[in-house]
Amino acid sequence: MRLTEDGRGHGGLGWIERWRQRRAAATVVGVMDRDSWAARTDNIVVVEPRRRRLFWIPRDLWSDVVGDRINEAFGRGGHQLLVAAVRELGIAAESSVVLLRSAVAQALNELRVTVPVDRPMRFWYPLEPTRRLEDGAKLVGFDPPEETLAGERIHQWIGARRSADKPLRLPDLDRIERQQILVSRLLVEGYDFSRALLDPALVAISGATALEQLGTGRAHHGWSFRTFSKIEPATIDGKMVLVRRRSRWLPRKDLP
Repeated sequence: MRLTEDGRGHGGLGWIERWRQRRAAATVVGVMDRDSWAARTDNIVVVEPRRRRLFWIPRDLWSDVVGDRINEAFGRGGHQLLVAAVRELGIAAESSVVLLRSAVAQALNELRVTVPVDRPMRFWYPLEPTRRLEDGAKLVGFDPPEETLAGERIHQWIGARRSADKPLRLPDLDRIERQQILVSRLLVEGYDFSRALLDPALVAISGATALEQLGTGRAHHGWSFRTFSKIEPATIDGKMVLVRRRSRWLPRKDLP
């Protein structure tokens, strides 16, 4: 195909511009599991605005550049190490926005949302969201066809990992799928995600362009979801972790 000087061909948008769009910078969004910048990063999602895609990364994934699970990256090396760990996976991340747990809790404080449930699910969950499971647990469940979530039930939906029904081989992926269902409903309902950024003391931003790349508050229905899901369990340095397989990602099923 013959190209013009700006990289366009007679077929429309040129291959150079298409390549640039595919490689457009992404922003890593992380949520700490406690109200401490030295804590672990409980949730890691890469926002790719040009592709209109959200890309979940399991928190227990092993990172060579960190020398530990990827959820230790921010606590050890801040934005620079977190972005480096994501780029190690072949994702063109250039910035990051990290929130303390309280920022998300405040943003969800008055939310009520109904999510579809395709099968009965039972989990062991801490007596309080910020306590350890080892210090005591309670049984929580979600039943078809749908559940209306509010308050602590939202945190149980997005955070529960210990199945009470049968052991999950990869509980991180099961938890991520429930997070995606919730985010999908919030996108459909036009939820304003910028509510999590209202208190500057609870948010760490890597630079002036991070929020611009993130497109905060402009997300709406029509985004696609992916998960870094070609993984398998392994033991490294005595720790149970997840390690990569050859293929980088698998498409997730369409969400309601």
